[in-house]
Amino acid sequence: MKKLVGTLTALILITSCGPKQFYERTETGLEYYFFEKNDGGKTGDKGDIYNLNITAMTRHDSVVFQERAMFQRSEPIYPGDFHEGLGMLREKDSAAFKLSVDSFFTLHNLSIPRGLENDSMFKLHIGVVAILNPFEHTIYKSEQELAQMKKFVERKAWTTQTDTTGIMYEIVKSNDQGELLEEGDSVALTYIYSTLDDRVIERTREGDAWSYKIGGQQTRVAGLDRLLTLMRNGEKARALIPFTEAFGEEGFGALIPPYTTLVIELSAEKEK
Repeated sequence: MKKLVGTLTALILITSCGPKQFYERTETGLEYYFFEKNDGGKTGDKGDIYNLNITAMTRHDSVVFQERAMFQRSEPIYPGDFHEGLGMLREKDSAAFKLSVDSFFTLHNLSIPRGLENDSMFKLHIGVVAILNPFEHTIYKSEQELAQMKKFVERKAWTTQTDTTGIMYEIVKSNDQGELLEEGDSVALTYIYSTLDDRVIERTREGDAWSYKIGGQQTRVAGLDRLLTLMRNGEKARALIPFTEAFGEEGFGALIPPYTTLVIELSAEKEK
């Protein structure tokens, strides 16, 4: 982390206090300037995810924002766009690009930040932390998620066990005499879905239950079926379902962002 902070700090110092930069131009018109070039660094390809330290600046070198961000590289949409710039970079490179405010923020479905004007150009300074293919990126996100799940369990003082799919669960009301639930069973299900920051996404209404067939593809959350087969009839459980077993890398609608870990509390009674 100290190395990353140092790299970003150096990038800002170079861009604000160093000598005047003389930008070069590609055949498509993209203007660029390299602060550091790592000729032996890992290269990327279309579809890869670029983990970046970015600083956005006005044409007059006023900093608008600085942040860590991830961008998935795609085919350039127009000549000289941001994705052409990504294709020029290797891991540990640092560079600056002159980009259109309208085109860049529209391309990535972002609001134009205060300090930048429509129909103008701005400078985007980039430090490449890592370049990951989609599989490597999923592993990276899963490792981050696991650390967050462990912190959640510790904070809540849950006593969980972990399934082979990564689900952390705890039976809070057991029924040793009940039958194990299995695929094909229909159950009356009551539940609360929430997130790691305790934001409730969805819940059954009080006094109501969802008639649910295990394995019947009534939900996108594959982890729900798996969790139910770890329970006995009449039991109550609570669990953390990793994004790979929940709504995936895409999320679902406005309430469920990409890579959301699902927290669920539920009870299940077998229907006759």
